[in-house]
Amino acid sequence: MRKLLILNCFLYMLCCGCSSSGIEIRQDNGGFKLYIDGRETYIKGVGGTYRLDVACRNGANAFRTWGGDIGTIKKDLAQAAGNGMYVMQGIALTKDSARYYDEAYKDKLREEVRTLAETFRNDTNLLAWGIGNEIELGNAGIGAAWKFVEELAQLIKSIDKRHLVATVISYNPPALDSIAKYVPSLDYVGINVYGPMQDVRKAVDASAYKGAFMVTEWGPTGWWETAVTDWGAPVEQTGEEKRKIYEERYTKYILTNRRCLGSFVFLWGQKEERTPTWFSMFVEDNVAQLPLKGEKTPMVEAMQRVWGGRELTATAPVVRQMTVDGKQAVGSVRVRAGVPFRVRVDAADKEGDTLTYVWEILEEATTVGTGGSFEPRPDRAGEVSVTDTEVYTAVLETPGEYRVYVYVLDNTGFVSTANVPFQVIK
Repeated sequence: MRKLLILNCFLYMLCCGCSSSGIEIRQDNGGFKLYIDGRETYIKGVGGTYRLDVACRNGANAFRTWGGDIGTIKKDLAQAAGNGMYVMQGIALTKDSARYYDEAYKDKLREEVRTLAETFRNDTNLLAWGIGNEIELGNAGIGAAWKFVEELAQLIKSIDKRHLVATVISYNPPALDSIAKYVPSLDYVGINVYGPMQDVRKAVDASAYKGAFMVTEWGPTGWWETAVTDWGAPVEQTGEEKRKIYEERYTKYILTNRRCLGSFVFLWGQKEERTPTWFSMFVEDNVAQLPLKGEKTPMVEAMQRVWGGRELTATAPVVRQMTVDGKQAVGSVRVRAGVPFRVRVDAADKEGDTLTYVWEILEEATTVGTGGSFEPRPDRAGEVSVTDTEVYTAVLETPGEYRVYVYVLDNTGFVSTANVPFQVIK
């Protein structure tokens, strides 16, 4: 009898061990929790593959991509393995509604998705497949698009029994109802949200969708959500304002939502979108005349703090305000052509580090993308200037719309940023 009990216990433990292998979402006390190989895991993720060593060192455990072929995915998964991280791997889909009635387009995607699922179905650093990113922006109310997402989700699940399957939408509550109606096979939904983070809980709970979600992009208030000048130039938050926003949105609205499995902060890297700094958590590197080397912004500081749950010994400079001839950006600044104007930034460093100020004037962006697509860096007006003071004087001869930037470096690896859009008039 004793031997039989021991055998039964062994078989029970063996079965439990087998059932805990893989990735699953479990309902828990009115919410959901994510388990990887039986271990409860909360996703502390970044958007992009830049400086993953810094992300990992400061508490991140995952990163998100928006697409890629087999070779690219293998490289990303190797990076994930080297840094002890998981990957939410994107599968790019079109936003063109007509393509979801195009069998040739869909056949190509079917074959690509089948190959991806077969190739990576056993990879232990892959977390989930993200089918499409914000496809509802071009397919509002089009059931064909969501039906195709469901078809691809079923295809992946028929091959890959380990990994989760999701899709990603913008902050678009009606899309949640469409997903509930057309895409029941998803394990969770990714939501990209910036300004209205405080409304996410209400929107998700009020929708027909009753499953788990992740915040798959979030960060500063978007250029489409801010105040604008009289001529329509969006007013960007300073680095310090963004730091506060990142910390507040994470601690108040992401961590506290029981249906949320985690998030991917945007952008763990640098990109041009209306400005070179708007969504960039690191500044540029290798730009002619610009003495920047990809330094960390206050938003990286914010994530170090909230991921680690402790105060830091090294922080970014604090930029309180930036003015042109005494006026802030919301004042719709105008200067005269050929007349010198004075730019001032109010900055300090908590650790008392010596500050360096890098000043640059760019033309206002006119070639702009949609949905985060590529935008070229605007042309520079004049030369880059480096000072050890908070004041910079410039003069422009050509009327037009411009933006003056300051990069405040503490020379320890951090930089804080601010800019003011302005017009030059005759």
